[in-house]
Formats: sequence, structure tokens, C-alpha cells
Amino acid sequence: MDEDLSVVLVSNRGPISFREEGDHYGISRGAGGMAGALDPVARRLGDRATWIAAATSETDKEALAEGAADRFKEELGYSLHLLDLDPDIYSRYYDDSSNRMLWFAVHCLWDELGIKDFGEPELRAWTTGYEPVNARFAEAALAFSEPETLVLFQDYHLTLAPGFVRRARPQQTIFHFTHSSWCGPEGFERLPDPIPRDVVEGMLGADLIGFHVTPWVEGFLRSCESIGAAVDRASGSVLHDGRRSWVRAYPIPTDPTDLKERAHSETVRKWAEDFRSGGEGPLVVRADRTEPSKNIVRGFQAFGRLLDKRDDLRGSARFIACLYASRHSMPEYRRYTEDIERTVKEVNREHPDSVELFLEDNYDRAIGALVEYDALLVNPIMDGMNLVSKEGPAVNARDGVLVLSKGAGSFEELGDAAVTIEDARDIETTAEALGRAIDMPLAERARRAGVLRDRAEGRTPAQWIESQIDDLVRVQRGDEPHTAACDL
Repeated sequence: MDEDLSVVLVSNRGPISFREEGDHYGISRGAGGMAGALDPVARRLGDRATWIAAATSETDKEALAEGAADRFKEELGYSLHLLDLDPDIYSRYYDDSSNRMLWFAVHCLWDELGIKDFGEPELRAWTTGYEPVNARFAEAALAFSEPETLVLFQDYHLTLAPGFVRRARPQQTIFHFTHSSWCGPEGFERLPDPIPRDVVEGMLGADLIGFHVTPWVEGFLRSCESIGAAVDRASGSVLHDGRRSWVRAYPIPTDPTDLKERAHSETVRKWAEDFRSGGEGPLVVRADRTEPSKNIVRGFQAFGRLLDKRDDLRGSARFIACLYASRHSMPEYRRYTEDIERTVKEVNREHPDSVELFLEDNYDRAIGALVEYDALLVNPIMDGMNLVSKEGPAVNARDGVLVLSKGAGSFEELGDAAVTIEDARDIETTAEALGRAIDMPLAERARRAGVLRDRAEGRTPAQWIESQIDDLVRVQRGDEPHTAACDL
């Protein structure tokens, strides 16, 4: 990377959080693909990198008040600034607007969750929560950057921030990356005006806009057309208000080196041994957040249906599910977790002890299950990428088969080596896919597992973010991005 390059990274959650340790505060590393991908680049840039995020817990805020922030730079190797936001305003921004409106909109999940049109209360949450918090993030980005600094905004929590920065400093070079899916303008039809237009126009404040895969690029381009912007699919660009924004796909990889080191740890090996010793029959595994878009309930129903139809699998096939709670401040998510637990009880009532459900966040346990699966079920309705579908093949020791729905972003890369679920909402189709995976001959299992492993290990998170930065530098110089436009 250019020695003169400086970068400001902006995300809702940062690379670390605080935890209480007696009379002082310790630091926990952030989980997830985004933090793992961005942190190494920020470390490499050192003094030339600044990360801006929200203090998302009371412990974070208490630590800030007591001066624990002084340790940030020593611990990280770069500057981190956490914004102390009013809890009520933050809730309207994060729960009501980001995770109840935008998340469901970009996944087209309205009918799935029985959510009707939104109205005045939601619009009020937007104007008194989402808009001011995005403005606050934009102000911080401006405060910690120079005109030549690259500013990288992350995800659907910050769709308006690029527009705020653009209006305040027109010459700034800005990037926005969406880590979720983007199903298209139909997902936004139930949101009150002017939210759908404001979201797209806010993102078009960026010079370069990124998504994980081609379908989400296409969904965004259709959203741009819905507000009257001029879309050029051949070049992968959008003209709006006299400015051009480039739109590209950057599929996020997993970190195979870190995963393999973790997989060989004593704790993970113990979990793997426990799972394998539970029986001689085929082992189906899933590892997910309790997120409605992950389609977990139908996955259990499909497994139960498979056992209903297959005498040879009843009493031998097992399903290990390593889940962890997601966004339980929202009623839709609490109800979904209850649906998961109820469905597991129903399957186990018909087929005793066939499903083992874990509902605590334990990464080592999840990796232990991935090491041992015969079939890995990844059946989202819609998913930005789904790193589990890459992590599983990277660590699995049994030439396990990936069962993958077309709604997963990773299907674009992995689909031809997986057993395909054509319609994630179809329980019979999913049951049949699980059956094909379990019955697959060993030689074909090995062939497909090798293909998946090679693809999972083909790129690193550092290469992923560096390709985005390289493209952004080219755009800053007036050139096209090096990454090719999606073939739409």
C-alpha cells in the first residue's frame, strides 16, 4: 500500500469491546468477518489509520469515562475512537431503524415475519435516531480525516453517512460497503417516505459502493433506477446529481490460517471428539445466529421430514445445531428463538434425541461441530455472504458435504460444489437435499470437499480489503476501479 495513504474506517461496532476485570477493564476482540478483515489492514497502516465506532454497551461507556481509551493505541497499533451516544437515540437508530426496518428491507423479509406497512412511529424513529446518529458518525469521520484521506463506511447502519460527508466536504474520497444482502427496491416498498430514496441517495454520496456478490449489486442498481438515477451496468456505475458512483462486488473470504489454528486447539478437539462419539450415523451440523433470514426453523423441519421418510436414518442420523441469540431486544427475534426451540422439541418428540440444540455463543464448540459434519446445512432465505459455508469446508476432517440454498451470497462461489436447495422455503426440497448429501458416495464427497476447501482458502481477508482500498485509490486519481464490473 502507498506510504502516504491514510484511512478512516467507520462502523457501528468496533474491533474491540471492554469487559470488567476486577478493578480495571480488559479488552475483547470483535467477532465477525468485518472486524477480522479490517483490523489487520488498520494495524499495517498504524498511525495512518483511525477507526470510529459506537460505544455499544454500558461497560464500554464506563470504560471510556474512566480513561481506559488511553490503552487503545497500544493494544491495537492504530487509533480507535468510540462515540458515546444517548441510549434512547441509539436504540431508535440501531433497533428500530437499522435492525427492524433496514435489515428486513434488504432481505425482503416482510411476509416471512408478518410485518405490515410502517408508519409515523417508525418515521419518527428514523428522524430522531437513524438520521442524527448517521450525522454524528459523519461528523467524526470529517474530524479525523484530511481531504485526501480515504473514508470507508461499513454496512446498512450507515447508509446516510456518505451523503452527509459529501455535502460537507465534496472532494472527500468515500467508500460504502454493505455486508448484508440487497434484494432490491421491492424490499423498501413498505417503508414510509422518504426513507427509500434517502437510503439510496445517501449511499450514492460514496465514490465506490461495495457488496459481497453480483445479485446484491444488481438489487442495488435496481434501487438506484427506482429513484431515477442513471445506471450503466456495462461499467458498473450510477450517475446521480452530477456525480458518478462505482458499484462493485467484493466477496469476503474467511481466514483459513486462523481457523485451522483454532481447529487444532485442545478445546475444539475435545468438542469434536464428543460430537463424533455420540453415534455412528451421519452427522448434520449447522452454526448460525438466531436470525429469521437464516431459515433455521425450516431446516429442523426438513430434518424431521427426512427421518419421517427414511427408516435407515431413524435412530442413527443426528443434527447438531450451534446457535447464538441475536437482537433479542426486538420482539420478532425473541419470537423466532421461541419458534426454534419449539420446533426442536417437536422433532425430538417424533424422533427422540435426534437434534441437539445449543443456544449459547461458544465459538470453539461451533468449530468442533464443523470439524465433524457429514452434511453442513446452510439454508438461508437470503444472506449477504454466509461465512459458515466457507469456514466449514476449511476445517472439516470428514470430506463433509455442503448443503447450500441459492439465497446464500456464497452460492455464487460455492454452489457448483454443493448440494443445492433450490427453494429455501420448501421443506420437502430441503429434506431431499439433506438426503442426497448423506447418500453421496465417498469419492464424490472427497472431490467436492477438495473444491470447496481450495475456494475457501483461495484468498485472505487482508487481500479482500486491500482490493477495495486499491480501487478507491484509483477512483481518487480519476481512474476506473481495477475490479471488473459485475456481469449482469
